[in-house]
Amino acid sequence: MHSKPADIERLERHRADTSEYMLAIITDEDQASQVDLEDGQVAWQSTIRYDRLHRVVDPTTGEVDYRIEEIPREEGGEYRLISLIAEGGRGAEFSELVLFGERLIAFDDRTGLVCEVRNRDQLVPRQILMTGSGDERFKGFKSEWATLKGDRLIVGSHGKKPEEEWIKCLDRDYRLESHDWHERYRRMREALGVEGTPGYVVHEAAEWHPLSKRWYFFPRKISTEPFDEPVDERERGGNTLIVADEAFEDVRTVTVGERVPERGVSSFKILPGHPNECVGLKSVEIGDRTETYLFCFDLDGNVLKEDTFLGAYKCEGVEIL
Repeated sequence: MHSKPADIERLERHRADTSEYMLAIITDEDQASQVDLEDGQVAWQSTIRYDRLHRVVDPTTGEVDYRIEEIPREEGGEYRLISLIAEGGRGAEFSELVLFGERLIAFDDRTGLVCEVRNRDQLVPRQILMTGSGDERFKGFKSEWATLKGDRLIVGSHGKKPEEEWIKCLDRDYRLESHDWHERYRRMREALGVEGTPGYVVHEAAEWHPLSKRWYFFPRKISTEPFDEPVDERERGGNTLIVADEAFEDVRTVTVGERVPERGVSSFKILPGHPNECVGLKSVEIGDRTETYLFCFDLDGNVLKEDTFLGAYKCEGVEIL
């Protein structure tokens, strides 16, 4: 038996005097993920990297800053994850990472696969999530965000279409429930001024905060105009954090820093030991050009670390180990 719910355990695993964290960051390389193994098998790959994040407090002003320290590949800073499961010729497109108890969980947004990442570089499939309610059609759930609430892992999608407004709930034994969140997604669109327009909101990053009992969603894309791919890629990145109570009855927004139109938030996590501070990723995807940036902010909207370039590839999941 666990003495505390998993979401509280996760926030309490570091103390208020922690100044160094280990991050795990995972890539979603889309079509570039297919590889041929030495034994002739076709497989799909993702890269997982491990970095140190240092929290620095100015002794004079008390201002908080963060610094990222890359760990060289030869010192265990980067590994290849291999999956043999695909849908429509695509797989290993991992969009989020969450620590659930002692297990690091990754979510494939193409196949709906839920995998444990073991020994830093081994994928162990644990569940397959299907789109919508799970009963409509043979298509993997487009997992885009995930967080812990109580003893359950909550996994959600973009929220652009009705089947992407469902969420999946997994317990510690990977038993599965599906719930329709249409009304909650609608209320978030309303708070952003998008509901009632031909526009859309794309969600890839969310956290449940067990101490304040609030939901935090950080949309990657926000538009009051219909979807147009070239415009979406260059113009629709958001810098608006959504704050909602448990029932989504009180939904408000907070502006975080300056908006860089081509960058959108693809993942963020609340820092254990500093539960008002967060580390996040921003992704750029324009044609064949992909980039990822790391940034830090607090839940009042202050930027604690400006966007810092991580690499010319797309990372969509970050977790604090």
